[in-house]
Amino acid sequence: MADVGVYALRPNEPKSAPGGPLGGAASTVQTVSMRLLGRPVTALVAMLMLGLIGATILPVSTEAAPPTAEVAADRKQAWAKSFARLEDELSGPAGVSVVAVGSRTSLTVGSWRKGVAWSTSKVPLSVAALRRSDSKTTKARVRKAMTKSDNAAAEKLWRGLGSPKKAGRRVQAVIRDAGDDDTVVQYRRVRPPYTAFGQTRWALDDQARFSAGLRCRPSSKPVRKLMGQITASQRWGLGKVDGAKFKGGWGPVGNGYLVRQLGTIRLHDGRTYGVAIAVHSADGFDQGTKDLDRVARWLARRVDQIPGGHC
Repeated sequence: MADVGVYALRPNEPKSAPGGPLGGAASTVQTVSMRLLGRPVTALVAMLMLGLIGATILPVSTEAAPPTAEVAADRKQAWAKSFARLEDELSGPAGVSVVAVGSRTSLTVGSWRKGVAWSTSKVPLSVAALRRSDSKTTKARVRKAMTKSDNAAAEKLWRGLGSPKKAGRRVQAVIRDAGDDDTVVQYRRVRPPYTAFGQTRWALDDQARFSAGLRCRPSSKPVRKLMGQITASQRWGLGKVDGAKFKGGWGPVGNGYLVRQLGTIRLHDGRTYGVAIAVHSADGFDQGTKDLDRVARWLARRVDQIPGGHC
């Protein structure tokens, strides 16, 4: 991002005049005032701002500064228009949500906003399982559930958390701890033969907020590491974005196929973002993954426009 209109003052070597760097001016600072940009300031502040005491004016990037409401609104409008053009070319409704790590504010665009979690729910499930047990057996099951999206391993992790209702509470506690205050984990098997937890309804912005928050939870580190080791056959969408760690979920919904992912994108400068993307394709799984590739590329080109990104 270009440097715009913000400067820092770095003092040069102290002057030799009596009374310190300002000579005798320092003794009159409290009694002399000026008006600068319509506001009263002391002479010292005025001279510092105007560079009258040998200070060096250095440009400072506004990259990490929070945007004004107007700038944020303009960015969201620009994103919405751009994504709408892309969405028109896809095989069904799609959506994107981004939350900078360290923030709770989401930027969400697209017509698809909320639906079944499918295997993205294996992320909080795996964290919950490892919080309860760090045995070799649990670790092996978590690896299978995360890297290969193995349903049998995930079901064993779920059963290891207690009764369905208790398991749901434990998984939901992970989601709450990461900053998602709204999502309710489904603990009943409402759509056999699919898993109960996989039918949790999870909004894109809540997933992005969860992903951003999870990045700052030390206990989630083993699971986040596995999100960078997804098997090659499932590395579509965010899997093609440099610096991304993710987990996908997919399954039939209505007359189409929902394909979605949650995760993080880490830029070269260390800034990191929680992200969630989805496409509800009318043309099946294969087309859905191709569409998600395009959505991920679209996001990768502009995610660095959002300030923040640190725990």
